[in-house]
Amino acid sequence: MEQQSDLEEPVDSAALAFEGLRREVALLNVAIGGLAAERASAPDYSESLAEIVQQVSRIAGGMGKLSGAPALQLTPDDVGRRIVLAGTEARRQEQAALQGAQASLERAAADLRGCAASARLAGVQNLRLLQVGAAALMVGAVLGVFLPGVVVRSVPGRWAWPEKMAAGLLHRDLWSAGERLLLVADPDRWGRIQIAQASAQHDSAMAESSAPPRSSRPRRSRSSQAQAPRAEAGDSR
Repeated sequence: MEQQSDLEEPVDSAALAFEGLRREVALLNVAIGGLAAERASAPDYSESLAEIVQQVSRIAGGMGKLSGAPALQLTPDDVGRRIVLAGTEARRQEQAALQGAQASLERAAADLRGCAASARLAGVQNLRLLQVGAAALMVGAVLGVFLPGVVVRSVPGRWAWPEKMAAGLLHRDLWSAGERLLLVADPDRWGRIQIAQASAQHDSAMAESSAPPRSSRPRRSRSSQAQAPRAEAGDSR
C-alpha cells in the first residue's frame, strides 16, 4: 500500500502541472482573442490627428511671427532703458503741463491785480476830477463876483460901465434904474423929491394957465423944468 501511494503522487503532480499549463494556455488564448477584438474595434484617429497637426502648424506660424517681433528681440537691458526713457518723457510732459498751468495762473493773477489797480486809479482820478471841478467852480464863483467889479472900475468913467451893469442887473433903463436906486437908498428923501416935483409941476401948470398967450409968453426950456425938482431937493437937504 505504501508503494501504490508513492506511484499515485507523481501522477497527481504531473496532472496538476498539465492542468495548470492548460489553464495558462487557455488564458493566453483568451487574452490573444481579446487583443484581436480590441484591435479590430479600435477607432480611426487620422482626422483628429490631421486637425491637431494643422492647429500645431498655425500655432508654430504665430510663434514664428512673435519670435520675429522687435519687442521679443529686446534684451532685459534694452527693456530697462526703454522704461527709463518712457518715464523721463512722461515726467517731462507733466512738468511742461505744470509749468503751463502755473504760467496761466500767474497771468490771471497779474490781470486781476491790473484790474484792481486800474479800478483804484480810476477812483482816484474821478476823485481828483471832482476836486478840480469843485475848486474851479469856487474860483469861477469868486472871480464872477469880484472880477467884473474890478474890470468895470478900471475902465474910464465916461463909458458908464458900472451904471450900465447896475441897470442890466435891475432889467431897467438907466433912468428907471436910477430912480430905483434912489428909492432903495433913501425912501423918505425920494418921497420928498417926488412931492417937490409934483408941487413944481402944479405951480408950473397954474402959471401957464394964468399967463398970456403962448405967442407973447417967453418959452421955458425943458432943462430949467427938470432942474426945478433938483433945486427943491437940494433945498430939502
